[in-house]
Amino acid sequence: MDIRANLVLFLKGMLIGIANAIPGVSGGTLAFILGIYEDLTFAISKLPNSILKPKELINHLKIIIPVGLGAVLSIVLFLNLITYLFINFSVPTKIFFVGLILGSLPLVASSIVKFHIKSFIAFFFGAFVMGVFAYFDLNALESSGVTYQGDFTIFYGIKLFICGVLAAAAMVIPGISGSLLLLILGEYENIAYFVKMFDVLPIASLGLGVVIGILVISKIITYLISRYRDMLFSFVLGIIIVSLLSLWPDVRSEGGIITFVLSILTLCIGFCLSIFMERLERKKS
Repeated sequence: MDIRANLVLFLKGMLIGIANAIPGVSGGTLAFILGIYEDLTFAISKLPNSILKPKELINHLKIIIPVGLGAVLSIVLFLNLITYLFINFSVPTKIFFVGLILGSLPLVASSIVKFHIKSFIAFFFGAFVMGVFAYFDLNALESSGVTYQGDFTIFYGIKLFICGVLAAAAMVIPGISGSLLLLILGEYENIAYFVKMFDVLPIASLGLGVVIGILVISKIITYLISRYRDMLFSFVLGIIIVSLLSLWPDVRSEGGIITFVLSILTLCIGFCLSIFMERLERKKS
């Protein structure tokens, strides 16, 4: 794999990390629309079995490492910036992800080899599931602004571990926002604080849960792709279509010509970035 291919994977990982840091945006959905969902989940699911097989291990790590580094780096470096943009410029920020989705729809649709009645049922079921999750609107969840003040205990570490497992499952499954789930569980602000302060024990507890959750869910996803590919991808397409609608912000909440111009700009940037990465992926293959 050449430097350009690694760079593309790294950049996609950064976008996935940014998505995972924003409540209401699904990192799994973004991985899918960026064209690396299938390869990434397969590599992660096969990683434990390839530890004693150097060639297989290297092939899997060629995907996992650049994507993982990009995701982690973007969260560590830009978490505060992402949170600031999402709170203070929510319309242009959401519109950016709308642009990403719009630019990737042809690629997503082409992943479905054959449309049949089961595919249509899966599509509408995915749309329904995403519609249910759309009710968990970020604006309806009021932040207390209070971070964890107590001493780190074993019980709190176990709670963070469980939160990590649940968040990882949400990150892998398209349409479900891991950060929104953490917000619902009351730990989003605490985790953002721990990352900002580089508090090792809480981050390690959460990280262990995330790793285990990703490994388990990735195995399930890989099995479904091998047995029910068209149905699974139709299900995901339904999720993506509705997530496009649910991501579209209420422009009345942030009026003004500046917001309008920024929104048009971020829409174009997201759309062009999606097209650009798709073309790089084609050249690589």
